[in-house]
Amino acid sequence: MLSTSRILAFLRVSLHVLVAVLLTVGVAGQLRDDDPVTGLVLTACFAAVYLVGTVWHNEGKPHPQWAEVAWLGVVCVLWVCLVVVSSDFMWLEFPLVMLACVVLPGWWELVATVALLSVTLSAADPASGAVAIIGPTIGTVLAVFIVHAYRALRAEADHYKQMAEDLGAAQREAAKAEHAAGVADERARLAREVHDTMAQGLSSIVLLGRAMDKQLAAGDPARETLDVIRTTASDNLDEARRFVAENSANTAENEAAASTSPTRRPLPERLERLATAAEDRQRALGDVLKVRIDAVDLPEPAASVVERIVREGLSNIVRHAGASKAVITVDRVGATGTVDVFDNGRGITGKEGYGIKGLRARVEEIGGELSVEGNVLAATLPVEDQ
Repeated sequence: MLSTSRILAFLRVSLHVLVAVLLTVGVAGQLRDDDPVTGLVLTACFAAVYLVGTVWHNEGKPHPQWAEVAWLGVVCVLWVCLVVVSSDFMWLEFPLVMLACVVLPGWWELVATVALLSVTLSAADPASGAVAIIGPTIGTVLAVFIVHAYRALRAEADHYKQMAEDLGAAQREAAKAEHAAGVADERARLAREVHDTMAQGLSSIVLLGRAMDKQLAAGDPARETLDVIRTTASDNLDEARRFVAENSANTAENEAAASTSPTRRPLPERLERLATAAEDRQRALGDVLKVRIDAVDLPEPAASVVERIVREGLSNIVRHAGASKAVITVDRVGATGTVDVFDNGRGITGKEGYGIKGLRARVEEIGGELSVEGNVLAATLPVEDQ
């Protein structure tokens, strides 16, 4: 079964084929005359004008209404001249009626149809009697009917096309909403897992550290190590609580977690805390690490991503680099923020670990770029003022 669009294309092509066939019939009649030159010249002009207008229309470029009307007027005048030369061309009236109904607005198509039919009837052979009137009239009515049927099919095709586009848009929106709901459910599940496992475990470490602190004598060397353990556990507990607060699907749980989560401090202050914690961890392990922070404040979400980058960078320095110095630089130029984590240790060799891969994904999530070159962990991030 042919689709509506194919039927419409077939009707358009059939119109042009009909013009070519009827024009050929007229030319064949002219060739039988004693002086066919005038008819052939007019035929060539008619064919050229019709072809130019058809090609122009099929290009699909926007054009004013008056240009179409002018083109139709020239075609009709040339046709009248052909009919004057030979009545064999009068049957071109049928496709011209179709064109008039398509091109002309409102009642003008009716006026043009009557005028074209009048020319055809005047050119008909009176000897044919009633056939000379009935034949062209029926053909004209049929041409008008075909045009209106074409319009109905075109409107139906446009209607179903719009319905298909609306359905596609609705399906995309539904898929997007379903994906967002799935992401929200997964984040809520992870928040519950973090709350019930990691957060509870870190909270226990903090409480045990406080209890053990009371049992240690003043000046005990283990007290410094215990302070580092307790501080590290406390900082990570704060991070876990903030994760629960940001990703919990339950409003009451969200508010309760948010009430225990610390207020977000300026980025330089947060980075100083990370640097101090890294220095304390190294000192407790018997090593020396000096971390210098040179940072400007950034708005969210860039600030949180920068904090994650610095946290991961310092963690790698403490665990793998064997460095004694590290420099953290955070700057902003226009709508772009930059962060660099440099150390004088061994640098990163081999394949990237899970931490760097996860960090790269987090940076790319907000439209930034992360690079790792030897002793430098660097990133550029888009920054938007809030």
